[in-house]
Amino acid sequence: MANTPAQAKTTRRRGTWRDRENRASSKYVAKRVTEADHQALTRYAEDHGVKVSEMLTPMVNDLITRARDYCNQLDEVPASAQAS
Repeated sequence: MANTPAQAKTTRRRGTWRDRENRASSKYVAKRVTEADHQALTRYAEDHGVKVSEMLTPMVNDLITRARDYCNQLDEVPASAQAS
C-alpha cells in the first residue's frame, strides 16, 4: 500500500448540501392559501391526473406575458416623448 496520511487533507471549506445545491432559478411566484384550499387544489389536480403546478403554468405564463408587455409599453413612452 502507498504511504497515505491517516487524515485526508481538504482544500475546500466544508459546507452543507444547501451550499452546493444548484437550482434552475432562485425566483419563484407564490401565494399563501389555507390548508383547506391547498387540499382542494391537490385533490382536484390528482383527480385530473396532473400536478397543481401544471395547472397553474398557463395562467402564470399569461400573467408574465401581460406584465412584460406592460413594462415594454412604459419603457417606450418616455423614449417617444423625447424624440418629438
